[in-house]
Amino acid sequence: MTNEPIADRDSAQSETQPAAPVAATLRDEAFFIHRLSSKLVAAMGRLAAWPLLVALRRALLLSLPMVLVGAFAHFVNALLSFSFVEVLHPEVIDALRALCSTLVDGTFGLVSLVVVAGFSYSLAVLVSTRADRYPVNPASASVVALACFFIVVAPETLERWKDALSSSRGLPAALVVAISASYLFLFLARRPQFRLRLRGFGADPLVGDLFSILPAGMITLLVFAAVRQAQVSLGGADLTTALSSVISAPFAGAEPSAMVAAAYVLVRQSIWFLGGHGGNMLAPVLEQMMASANAASAAGVPTAFTWNFFPIYSAYGGSGSTLCLILALLYADREPAIRRLAWLSLLPAFINVNEPLLFGLPLILNPIYVVPFILIPLVQALIAYAATIGGLAPVADQMVPWTMPALFNGYLATGSPAGVVLQLASLAVGTVLYLPFVRVARRLRTASNAEAMRTLIAASESTEVMHGHRLIDLHGTAGHLAGVLARDLTDALASSDRLFLQYQPQVCIEERRVFGVEALLRWNHETYGFIPPSVTVALADDMHFADQLGEHVLRLACRQRAAWASSVPGDLIVSVNVSPLQLQDASFDRKVLRVLAEEKLDPHLVELEITESTSLAPAAQAIGALLRLRKAGVRIALDDFGMGHTSLHYLRELPLDTLKIDRSLTFTSQGDLNEHVIRSIVTLSRTLGLRAVVEGIEQPEQLPRFIDLGCARFQGYLFSRPLESGPCLDYILANAGIAA
Repeated sequence: MTNEPIADRDSAQSETQPAAPVAATLRDEAFFIHRLSSKLVAAMGRLAAWPLLVALRRALLLSLPMVLVGAFAHFVNALLSFSFVEVLHPEVIDALRALCSTLVDGTFGLVSLVVVAGFSYSLAVLVSTRADRYPVNPASASVVALACFFIVVAPETLERWKDALSSSRGLPAALVVAISASYLFLFLARRPQFRLRLRGFGADPLVGDLFSILPAGMITLLVFAAVRQAQVSLGGADLTTALSSVISAPFAGAEPSAMVAAAYVLVRQSIWFLGGHGGNMLAPVLEQMMASANAASAAGVPTAFTWNFFPIYSAYGGSGSTLCLILALLYADREPAIRRLAWLSLLPAFINVNEPLLFGLPLILNPIYVVPFILIPLVQALIAYAATIGGLAPVADQMVPWTMPALFNGYLATGSPAGVVLQLASLAVGTVLYLPFVRVARRLRTASNAEAMRTLIAASESTEVMHGHRLIDLHGTAGHLAGVLARDLTDALASSDRLFLQYQPQVCIEERRVFGVEALLRWNHETYGFIPPSVTVALADDMHFADQLGEHVLRLACRQRAAWASSVPGDLIVSVNVSPLQLQDASFDRKVLRVLAEEKLDPHLVELEITESTSLAPAAQAIGALLRLRKAGVRIALDDFGMGHTSLHYLRELPLDTLKIDRSLTFTSQGDLNEHVIRSIVTLSRTLGLRAVVEGIEQPEQLPRFIDLGCARFQGYLFSRPLESGPCLDYILANAGIAA
């Protein structure tokens, strides 16, 4: 409430707010812009999820380890050009240069092969389904695509072979062959008329798979062999050289101008975006432009073009002015993985090596970044052209190495601080232009991760298991996310703060107090936030360390209960969930008792919760372990009771102390079936001498209804959410009469 008079407040609002029609117009425009941007983001998301582009990005990511090593070798080789390394012996410098050259040739020199194999494999995985009548082994697709690549490219000389396999000249041809060969082969191999029908062929099933797709593979190879033969018969160049010639043809005879500069940058960036080395493939165009510029300069015509112009003013940090993108990522993207990639890419970007970002983000063939990647260098080139022609900055006519860091190269090339100022302005413009696309990429990534997480949650709560795994064998983004989380869970087990417990109080109405708490596992992932417990447990099952995770949770719960010993009622129970895989461990009971002894906690203060689905067919071994634990004083609870799995036979056989009524039964109305089921469970529990605890009590109107049904012990959000240890202790102490 405000102390101001109403009249004064209304008049102040009328002075500061727009008139109603104007406000309505602004709202309509804002709504239109929001809808337009949402549709654009959704369209970009659909395009990014297209199997063709997904397979291309995965293929480029496969080459990332080689690219990082090659980029580091480039970086070291560039450092060897600076004067401060002269303290080293010349032979040491020569040896380092030779080592760097070997690494560059062995990494960048094989990127094309990796992309061809990786694309075909990834595409085969993406287009396959579990219900496929004619599945195709992804490795077969890789072999066929590689063979087609060698058939079509096949240059005559060793030097041309190096170009054909490298990332600088051969990647566009590799992409063309990988896409066309993979799609043709998969189209044929998934049709029965192009498959051999073999049954029981060979001892290894893979033999039958390979022979069944033999016709499709042979036809694909024959098609590409025919293309190669036609090319040779017509006297054409190999595919790599032909692509370079086609790209350079439109610039023949062009005179240097702002339009030509813009066209050159546009084509160069488009080539980079498609995976080629734009500078190398347009080298003849640049040579022609420089010859014309030199002639114009000799005739007294002012020109801005020099050999340094484009590297200095339109390639900050490499193609696409990725130094601007790095700054935008560090400013606007909070995701730790992306920030680590940005920091990792920053040092190479200072010497204009940007492969870590090109292949790691990736930028190549990424529809989200296509506009800024191509247009920002164009805008920067036009700004520099206008500033140079207008006399705001000197002509950059002094030669500098392409690895010279930004700002330094601007000063050295122009011999003036004005060159540095011009570069700073261009860097600022580029960073600002990248920012909205960074935010769009973050939104799409968040949406994709959320959808993948929903898939993981559904799979973790399902009984369906693929190849012995519930999550990590899933297809697509969900499977990839599961793999990432599974690896991170291993590290989280060793962390002191990522995996932790929260405690949800359990309330007894009759005794008017908190009689126990349930320990609930929480995982705060640095990138994906809080991971649902069901996903965490399913990942532990998939990775075969459910025992370690369960023991970790039990130890934390026991340690906390021991720490509360002098503050809470002496009979306060801490409940800990036990997974089915833990019960299959022959030494399960010994591990539990060892943890209790090490944490110095009385076994009577611990209750182990097994799910009702676990007890559907309990093994004699598991029942024996539970009996031994019960004899030692550990309490046993049957969780989620009422879902229909457990028979009365198992209720008598299991050494139980508590039945926890499943939350699905808490949504009752007067006289409905659930009400009768709950009344029967309460009666049954009393007959067997068991406690009955109702889970999932969230609404005030539920409580009196369950009290009327004979229930006295409850757990749910109506009383308390799961709490950290400190707030939970405060709740226990401050709410002794909470249910009064």
